[in-house]
Amino acid sequence: MIGSSKHLDKIVRHLEHVEDDIRQTQLEHAAHERRTDRFMQITVASLAAVALLNLYFVGELAHEIGVLVRNMDRTLVHLEEIEDRMTGMELHFQQVGENAGRLPIVVDQMTSISARMQEIERDLGGVSGHMHQMSSHVAEMDRNVRFMTHSFRNVNGKLVHIRHNVREMSRVVP
Repeated sequence: MIGSSKHLDKIVRHLEHVEDDIRQTQLEHAAHERRTDRFMQITVASLAAVALLNLYFVGELAHEIGVLVRNMDRTLVHLEEIEDRMTGMELHFQQVGENAGRLPIVVDQMTSISARMQEIERDLGGVSGHMHQMSSHVAEMDRNVRFMTHSFRNVNGKLVHIRHNVREMSRVVP
C-alpha cells in the first residue's frame, strides 16, 4: 500500500503540475487575446479615421470645384460682354471709315484697325469656345468628385461592417 500511496502522490503532483501549466497557458492566451482585440480596435479606428479624412478632403475638393465653376461662368459672361463691346466698336470704326472717305490715310488706318478688331473678335470667340469646353470639363470633374464621395461613404460603411464582423469573430467561445 505504501508503494501505491507513493505512486498516487506522484500522480497527484504530476496532475497539479499539469493543472498549473494549463492555467498559465490560459492566462497567456487571454493576454494574447486582449492584445489582439486592442490591435484590431486600433486598426479599425485608424482605417475609419483615414476614411473620414478622405471624405473630408473630397468634400473640400467638391466645394472648391463648385467655386471654380462659378468663377468660370462669371468669366465667360465677362468675355461675352467684351465680345459685344468689340462688335460695337467695329461698327463704330466702320462708320468712321465711311464718313472719312475723303481722307485716304484715315481710311487706310481705320481699315487696318477694323481688320485687327475682326482678328481680336475671332480670338475672343475662340476663347469663349474654350471657356465653354473648360466649363464642361469642370462640370464632369464635379460629377466624378461626387461619385468619389459616394464611393468613400460606401467604403466607410463596409469598414464599419468589417469591424462588427471582427468583433464577432474575436469573442471567445466558452
